[in-house]
Amino acid sequence: MDTHIETIDVGARVTANQALPEGVPCGAKGLVVGQAGWIQRRWRVRFDDGPTVDAPEYALDLCRGRGRFERR
Repeated sequence: MDTHIETIDVGARVTANQALPEGVPCGAKGLVVGQAGWIQRRWRVRFDDGPTVDAPEYALDLCRGRGRFERR
């Protein structure tokens, strides 16, 4: 059983797992550029094809294995 839990952090590539009210569609990819709220667990994300928004952590998934090597 894998007990490694991946967490979102500044610099991580993420994907929106649902449409956001700011006009970001489900499946949009972006880069976490900062923390937007500690208590509410929100991240400032600059999406590739859209705006930079404060997104809740539950609406984001980490992107897997970009490039030649898989991150562990």
